[in-house]
Amino acid sequence: MSKAQLGYLLLCDAHAKVGEKDCVLGIFNRIFVRRFPTQHPQCYLAFELWADPGKHEMKIFVRNTDEEDIVDAMGPVDMEIGVSGQGSGAVQLRGLPLAKAGIYSFVVAIDDVEIGARDLFVEPAPVQPQA
Repeated sequence: MSKAQLGYLLLCDAHAKVGEKDCVLGIFNRIFVRRFPTQHPQCYLAFELWADPGKHEMKIFVRNTDEEDIVDAMGPVDMEIGVSGQGSGAVQLRGLPLAKAGIYSFVVAIDDVEIGARDLFVEPAPVQPQA
């Protein structure tokens, strides 16, 4: 395998490693916000990566609807890929700034090559009709 690939990339409420398994809870791709600007308090970006065995550097970029980075790039994180060519884990995200409604993209780069993204749809909370 010459090019790294994502098996999955998920936004979730919780992640844990149990033995060799990745356990994820509360997978989502959409949130509703009462007012802007705001922050998403905490979530995880869980991933499965397929690449050549050996060391690789992973970076994560978070971009808004205008494709601007909204936080500094996360990483590089050193990934050690075993002989099977598979690695997995999660990155915890805290205090994610959300300036406005739109699509926020979590972009993963391995060895400075972007290999995939997960979008988060951020929408205004629906107005409840008054009785």
